[in-house]
Amino acid sequence: MTMDRDELIRKLNLMRGSDLPVPPPRAPENTEETPPPAGGTLAEESRRRLQERLGLMQGADWAARREEEARRAAVGDYEVDRVLGGEVVGDDASAFFLLRREYPLEHFHGAFSLGAGLESRGAHLALAACDESLAGADPREAVFMDTETTGLAGGAGTVAFLVGMGYHADGMFRVDQCFLRDYDDEPAMLAWIAGLLSRFKTVVSFNGKSFDLPLLRTRFVQHRMPCRFDALAHLDLVHAARRFWKRRLSDCSLGNLEREVLGVRRHGDVPSHLIPERWLEYLHTRDARPLEGVFYHHRVDILSMVTLLGALSSRLDRPEGSEFDHDEDQLSLIRLHFREKRYDQVLAAGAEWLRRDAPQPLRRECLEMLSLAGKRRGRWEETEAFLDQWHAEFPADAAGASELAKHLEHRARNLARAERVCRETLALLDASPSGECAGAGELRGRLARIRRKLGGLWGGADADAGGD
Repeated sequence: MTMDRDELIRKLNLMRGSDLPVPPPRAPENTEETPPPAGGTLAEESRRRLQERLGLMQGADWAARREEEARRAAVGDYEVDRVLGGEVVGDDASAFFLLRREYPLEHFHGAFSLGAGLESRGAHLALAACDESLAGADPREAVFMDTETTGLAGGAGTVAFLVGMGYHADGMFRVDQCFLRDYDDEPAMLAWIAGLLSRFKTVVSFNGKSFDLPLLRTRFVQHRMPCRFDALAHLDLVHAARRFWKRRLSDCSLGNLEREVLGVRRHGDVPSHLIPERWLEYLHTRDARPLEGVFYHHRVDILSMVTLLGALSSRLDRPEGSEFDHDEDQLSLIRLHFREKRYDQVLAAGAEWLRRDAPQPLRRECLEMLSLAGKRRGRWEETEAFLDQWHAEFPADAAGASELAKHLEHRARNLARAERVCRETLALLDASPSGECAGAGELRGRLARIRRKLGGLWGGADADAGGD
């Protein structure tokens, strides 16, 4: 039975066309054009708003701005003393720009305060520099020096256009930055630097022995002026940093040490390779605004030297064996003690270090230093214990086996065991796929000598038959 159509429409809530409401009549269209906004067409207004939103400028605006900047540069509005502050030092014959900043000793540069660096002990400076003449040095009587130059080649054509000196003064840490506004400012700047250096006994730098100070010495000589650097003790932190951190960090540039050791993060810095270009551009444009980042970069370098010294001294001031947190850094300190023939420190710190779960190559190096340090101190029981441990952990090490066999032959008088150590190690080396290694020839010669001695003791009997 089919459903009635009206009933279906009602059930589905549908509507007929005749039931739809009639729309009102449309108003007649206005054929008149909408007047454009004052000052231009709609397209021009849209373009203007887009330019404002995106910070764009029209060609005419650019030209006007460039004319205005050229005018301001011509009257000196962008000269370095007006952009950065500071003062011009000198006379009509020669003058340079000096920018001075002062920091409280409580100022933290990364994880360390400036005061911590200035309180570093002279004994720590002497150890880090491997220079006993620094044992009496006081960082509060030192000057921290850094330069920015026109190139890295050195020589007569390279100019230090920015020389910085940081030092303790009136309870603050003062940073003086001497800047050449042009080449003829150099005599006044060098004379002022020479006068300031006469107040100090020690100079601290980063790579200054190889670059900064020889370059400045050349500039003094060219201007026939006395150079005072030779009278100062010199601590070059780049060498100290490499002694402690190169094994772990590999890259011991000041920037990497800032990140990995000091916890310094720079903001608004200028990369080193762009700095000479900015100075040369300033000579042409007389616009010092791009130099703000250069002065910041240079100032941070000096502050980092102070806190790097504090980072070294604070670690060396801890109890023996806990100076550094990383295995590689601690082993570097033990190596430094060994180099300086401080064998008691090697034995104390090395024995403590062996308790760490360090990688095998590092353990082997430590055991070697401990064995040699014990021998040079005549502490034979400790020496034999370290030699035994060296040989037990590295049985295929020809150097370790040779040292142990030498001790057994000459000191312990145990030829049979000395022969066995040589023979077993050579057997491991012969079975190794790498074949002959350094030291194997010496070990074979030692084995032959020990066997000749054993043959004489046993009336020519086969040495292999002997025991302990």
